[in-house]
Amino acid sequence: MGHIFISAGHFNRDSGASSIIGTKEADEMMKTRDLLASELQARGLVKDRDFFLVPDDIDLGPTIRWINARSQRGDIAVEIHGDSASPSARGATAFHIAGNSQRQADAKKLVDSLVAAVPGLRNRGTKPDTDTRFRRLGFCRDIDIPSVLIELCFLSNRDDITLLTGSRNLFAKGLADGLLAWNGTTPIIPTPTPPSPFPVIDIQINGVLYDDKGILVNGNSFIPVDLVDRLGLNSTDLSTVRRVTQGGVVYLKAIELQDFNITVEWQDTPPTVILRTNLFPPGTPTENIMSSGTASASQLRNFILSQNSDALDSFPDLPNLYIEEAAREGVNHDIAFSQMCLETGYLAFGGDVVPGQNNFCGLGTTGGGVRGASFPDARTGVKAHIQHLKAYASTAPAIPPIVDPRFSLVSRGIAPLVSKLSGRWATDSQYGTKIMNIQRQLLATT
Repeated sequence: MGHIFISAGHFNRDSGASSIIGTKEADEMMKTRDLLASELQARGLVKDRDFFLVPDDIDLGPTIRWINARSQRGDIAVEIHGDSASPSARGATAFHIAGNSQRQADAKKLVDSLVAAVPGLRNRGTKPDTDTRFRRLGFCRDIDIPSVLIELCFLSNRDDITLLTGSRNLFAKGLADGLLAWNGTTPIIPTPTPPSPFPVIDIQINGVLYDDKGILVNGNSFIPVDLVDRLGLNSTDLSTVRRVTQGGVVYLKAIELQDFNITVEWQDTPPTVILRTNLFPPGTPTENIMSSGTASASQLRNFILSQNSDALDSFPDLPNLYIEEAAREGVNHDIAFSQMCLETGYLAFGGDVVPGQNNFCGLGTTGGGVRGASFPDARTGVKAHIQHLKAYASTAPAIPPIVDPRFSLVSRGIAPLVSKLSGRWATDSQYGTKIMNIQRQLLATT
């Protein structure tokens, strides 16, 4: 087999492009190159015998001379880069010398293997180096052995840079697959001992047990990346927070989120990481039913009166009741109030339920004139609504007394997000979307 020469684009005195999260192209490529080297070693190849890494302190011209001085017939070379363009551009592209069909086939092996290993990475295929703004690429044309330059992703796109920083090991695996397929190498791959999975822990947010689970890594709690985003933080901006991957899920170290106004505590029995924060910035709609609402009582009042000037004649305390009862159960009162507006037509009713039932969410109605449940007063009706929402969104127990007559009939935790209520709470496939639209209007009300 021939040797493999690997160059990380740019060098330590030319950082290249800046990513949308503020990191430098050279740094991102060096990190990826190092993982690629580890991946090749794990497959039985030996550094400085089977593959060589171009030094990080030389630029393009010396890189070409360095490879040419050490390479021989049958060797191959690759240089990895990060692309930069408009924020919408995404994907990986492999460049080859124009007019060389064999080199195009080599480039295709490389980019296809990379994309196959990284879910979510787009395949932009192969392109001749004449398609670049330089009209030629020295790495493709001036190296004596077959060579390809590959743009791994767009550093200017948040989704792409998130893929690279969160799944860099998969990029390394895909590049290794492609290089070995290109080089015709069949390495001896040692059978690794599967690592023991990190233990699973509970997550509690503002006193409410969250449905997602975290993991415990060397005594430190980590939480899923999608939960970090739901907390109002942009995970792609948290490049300094340590991450680990398990079961295809990226987790962030919880204690390092304290720099972003999140209080982190620990409970031994059962093992639980406890987070305290204002989950979502005021005025920001959320799909997370088990979260903190932000609208004030006057905001709720002004909003519903703007839709129905008679709405609160029979229920003057309804905004306060929703805030109070939702807070007791950890339910977002913005969502509950918006759902009430949808179900009752902004308290105009007019359907199967009549105002005297104090049924604000259509509990027990099936259409065709079936009235559904009735409650002795407005507070009990609101409490039943909140408890029914909690039954859908969480597996945590409701606070007694249970006044929702259908609480025990719900598959607990089946709909933690508003969108999951569609087809479950109501048959309308747009049910969740309608609630979210009302919530947006509500939070825009002054």
